[in-house]
Amino acid sequence: WYQRRVREAVVSTQSTGAFKQIHKEGLHMLYRGIALPLCQKSLQVGLMYGFFETYYKLLPDNGMSDAQRTIYAATLTGISEAIIATPFERGQSLLQTPAFHGKIKNTLDLRHHLKSMRQWYCGLSAILIRNCSTNCLFFLLRNPLREALPSVDTKRGKFAVDFVCGACLGGVNSTLIYPVNVVKSYQQKQIALGPESFATSCKKVLIERDYKLRKLYYGVQLNFTRALLSWGIINATYELCMYPFQRIQPYSGRIT
Repeated sequence: WYQRRVREAVVSTQSTGAFKQIHKEGLHMLYRGIALPLCQKSLQVGLMYGFFETYYKLLPDNGMSDAQRTIYAATLTGISEAIIATPFERGQSLLQTPAFHGKIKNTLDLRHHLKSMRQWYCGLSAILIRNCSTNCLFFLLRNPLREALPSVDTKRGKFAVDFVCGACLGGVNSTLIYPVNVVKSYQQKQIALGPESFATSCKKVLIERDYKLRKLYYGVQLNFTRALLSWGIINATYELCMYPFQRIQPYSGRIT
């Protein structure tokens, strides 16, 4: 799924063309660079939940509303995630860009092509925009959406409700922020040109896609499906794992 989405977002190829590219390259290239997305995704999700709860508790009350504290905590979480996870996304983008298949052998070979911290952190501005905005939406809407869903008492029922809650938020967030991901992917597929500003990359992407919104959303269907499943599983699994700890000590309930 990720390989196909990269072709649609980065190379501006529609679904059929992306599938043909992947089929032509062969099965051995399908899982190229899989170590980085596995590390990045598991690390980022763990950081998102853990950092949010920590920042929310550390923020002083000072008359702030619950929504304000949530926004501040979610923003700080997004910044922390970006600082730690950006190098993983940078390497992942290069390994899965067709133009570098003959130039970059594997994950370890990346160090010969990215020789400075600035190169490793290419696309940081786009990732900050994506992380902070989606985190704010996710944590602001998570509890209200869960409360709006039917109340259930069984473990299976709770798992299903948490899955639906996470899936809805993940799918909507990923669709809203998709153009930012397109710009991020465009920035991170570059090596020779060096890092450039988010605004400059936006302009180039818009020119490349004839200023058409439809072309900015190439690959969004697959991305939405992936986000729907992955965030549903992530949210439901998180709640399932947190249940035993809630029995041991009181839990804040901010992200439950």
